[in-house]
Amino acid sequence: MAPGPSTAAYDRVIERRRAVALARHFREAEGLSIKQIADRLGRSPATVKAYFYDPTGEKARAVKARYVGVCRGCGAYTQPRNGKGDAYRFCKACHPGAIKRRWTHELVLDAMREWQERYGGLPSSYDWSRTHARRRGGEAIKRLDRREWPSASVVSRLFGSWAAARQQATGRFKGGGFADPTPV
Repeated sequence: MAPGPSTAAYDRVIERRRAVALARHFREAEGLSIKQIADRLGRSPATVKAYFYDPTGEKARAVKARYVGVCRGCGAYTQPRNGKGDAYRFCKACHPGAIKRRWTHELVLDAMREWQERYGGLPSSYDWSRTHARRRGGEAIKRLDRREWPSASVVSRLFGSWAAARQQATGRFKGGGFADPTPV
């Protein structure tokens, strides 16, 4: 299993439980002070005190939860600002004056089909990358300069992957819906 956000969170929980158990052992069995326990664990004394006060971390999570808000536009969580009850009213995408997203599924698919008509094949992420175009030079830069194309990150965000976008641009989906099941 590849390490990801859920395994990292799990690892932090396991590490905290281990540290709390060790801190309790040092306190109860060996009679060490907070400072001595902190030195043995390689933590600050404040962290060791937190282990005794809040062994599971629930109290700290509850405090942090009081500082976030909910977007009035889409319902997503918003960032805290200056204290309890003062979170932003809108998320970054919904706040008044936010830049409207220019690229939709259909506009990206239209751009891919236009690229195919102009250049004889569907674009790759390299074709729409300024960095890669600069490295290749010449015709690659000219192709990008002729029209505004969506960035590779936009295509990935909207479709999940370039392969999915290319399949939709050609009208070929896995799992049916179209007669031609050949891969792109």
